[in-house]
Amino acid sequence: METKFNLKRISYLLKYELVLLKQPLLLGILGVVAFILAISAMASSIEPRGLVRVDTMKTIYTLIFSFGGAIITSFSFHRVSTKGGAMNYLSLPASREEKFLVIFLSTALAYPLGVSILFVAGQLLAKAGWMMTGGEFQMYNPFAITDANTIKYATLSYLSMHGFYFLGSILFKKYSFLKSTVAFFVISFLTWLVLFIVFVLIAGSLENPDMLSFQINDEVMLQKVGYIGQLIVVVFFVGLWGLSFLKFKKKEV
Repeated sequence: METKFNLKRISYLLKYELVLLKQPLLLGILGVVAFILAISAMASSIEPRGLVRVDTMKTIYTLIFSFGGAIITSFSFHRVSTKGGAMNYLSLPASREEKFLVIFLSTALAYPLGVSILFVAGQLLAKAGWMMTGGEFQMYNPFAITDANTIKYATLSYLSMHGFYFLGSILFKKYSFLKSTVAFFVISFLTWLVLFIVFVLIAGSLENPDMLSFQINDEVMLQKVGYIGQLIVVVFFVGLWGLSFLKFKKKEV
């Protein structure tokens, strides 16, 4: 019986993706270098002149990592957004599970890793050009982060964002990024509104409203609350991935 996952077919799909992304990747490298140089030129215009600070590079990296990740993820299923594209892609010799896995890994793992490597390489090129003008260029290396909490919260934030825009990519055929962003703000506002109304109703039903005023000083309790919050976040983006897979499986050629 043929398995749904085969390393040979998965490697074929990955090579297929790389061939299609060869030109965009080259343009991406040039774009990152140009963007770094442009921001560096503006940032170094203030005193001391000619100095590109590491904080500037960190801000640029954060924008490319988060905002860029949302844009790239929103195009995850663009090949199946049209009838012709769906026919070409879904007819490839691989199971739906293998196609979904490759699409998922391309944005959930390959993008953050690739953009980090690309950013460091772009800085090296930009630094070489910047030093030729006699300026000082302070690089930011995301791979030098060693704080476990920073890595954990950055990972949870990225995967939560990824799950939302990943689902949006399969739900919206056109303007996926824009529609997903609008949906995010609408859902966030409605969630806040519901929680606020529930809070007001609970406060109004209590004889002593001051009962709601309390402070948690127990570190163990704070840790438990933090773990519960992190667990909710994990369930959230895993659930979004699951919904994305179900929608992808229902796609017709």
